[in-house]
Amino acid sequence: MPLSGRTLPVSSELRWLLDHWQSDGRWPVPEAPRPTSAIVLIRDTPEGLELFITRQLDARGVEDRNRWAFPTSSLRPGDVRKLPLAGWNSARCARALSIENKSRALHHFSAAARITFAATGILLAEDVDREIVAAPQTDWRSTRSRLFSNEVSWSQVLRERDLRLRPDLCKPWLRWINTPTQLHRFDTTFFIATVPFGQDVDFLSPNETSGGWKRPGQILAEVGGDPNSIGAAARLIVESLAEVTSVGAAMAQIRNVHPLRPEIINDDGDWKVVIQTGKDPHSKGSLRDRGIAVGESDTDQNPGFLTFSGDDDDDDNTDEESEDS
Repeated sequence: MPLSGRTLPVSSELRWLLDHWQSDGRWPVPEAPRPTSAIVLIRDTPEGLELFITRQLDARGVEDRNRWAFPTSSLRPGDVRKLPLAGWNSARCARALSIENKSRALHHFSAAARITFAATGILLAEDVDREIVAAPQTDWRSTRSRLFSNEVSWSQVLRERDLRLRPDLCKPWLRWINTPTQLHRFDTTFFIATVPFGQDVDFLSPNETSGGWKRPGQILAEVGGDPNSIGAAARLIVESLAEVTSVGAAMAQIRNVHPLRPEIINDDGDWKVVIQTGKDPHSKGSLRDRGIAVGESDTDQNPGFLTFSGDDDDDDNTDEESEDS
């Protein structure tokens, strides 16, 4: 389905905000979108491809906001400081995201791997024997909780256990920058990844009520056209995986990760989100988003310790779901 010019309904939460701002005659000054990463785990089953999807906690003061979503987190300095790295280097990560800022690209990959481990227990890393980790230690639930609370950094977790991040196990799937009318804005890169052999999902999250495996068709049938049940970005991802037959087919796709920037319109009193891409995000090819992604040049290093300035002190970011329309 071509997505250029596609319209979707807005959630009741956003509709209330839009009505309030319109009646007041003053629109908010858009904040700069916060860079975030999200993970979509996929697996093969006899019935077809399944993806791991979660249910968000209700927002304060909003009833029944238990929407389908994917584990998401803001970027943290500890994602890349003294990061043990194998497989791809930061330059390869930048090429995969079609951006020029190598450190930012690696940061997105690392944050995606961190939230994967924190939320699902799946570890996208290799050990000292250069083997992909097959069975994470059973005592890592406490470590994962400390990752959520930012008591420990992701790079520190890897270093202390002689592990190296494998960015090549994550595949960029879609980049979404939510509308300027949101109270909180996010620039989210969604990645897909499969569960390494020998590992099993162990769901843990302070931000979601539950998580589980579902086929894309099941999710779409359950949510119907209700924007309160699933956000626009999550819907696009589920739709894009509905026709994918296997993990191999998904990982082999060439994705256009040029960011989608939805707009809000009022159509005869009915608020709608409009996606005008000029390109179907399911099609192959890529474009560089020079206006956002071009940043300072950094010295790339080969796999090993990728060191950035500063120590592993924590910042004040906490994991949170990025809101879309």
